[in-house]
Amino acid sequence: AAKSTLEKNVQKLVKKSKAKKEKTQKKQLKKLFQYVEKNYGYARAIGFKNTRGWEKTFAAEMIKNKKGSCYHFAALYAFLAKESGVEARICLGRTNGFNKARWQDHAWCEVKVGKKWYICDPNMDKFAANSKGKYFMKTVSSMKSTFKKSKTIKVNF
Repeated sequence: AAKSTLEKNVQKLVKKSKAKKEKTQKKQLKKLFQYVEKNYGYARAIGFKNTRGWEKTFAAEMIKNKKGSCYHFAALYAFLAKESGVEARICLGRTNGFNKARWQDHAWCEVKVGKKWYICDPNMDKFAANSKGKYFMKTVSSMKSTFKKSKTIKVNF
């Protein structure tokens, strides 16, 4: 099958990030995480609807506009992780990571390394933790008080 525009664009970004030069999966994922944090800004998305294929649209919009909501960040990072050979999924749910007193709708990415799923949330990391890597490769169990998942979307091109 012919590669989609999204797939071609994601391949270009993985190349640009130099993630493939890293020796381990974790280091590759970190390089991609930092790349997304550094190169993409925030733009609010009003009235998000979980319609079929939204993740492809949002990843494409993020690449084109260089900014997006948590849904855009989650989608883009999930496709980058997938392209680098890691099983990835987008999680929809709620978080209090931006404000401990208030739960809000949120989307993030989880990646599977070995037999374990890890949270990778470049959006939260950039804006709630000043890009310190606090939300990179965190076990799902260690983040139970911050992330409440209601749905997952398996990422495929």
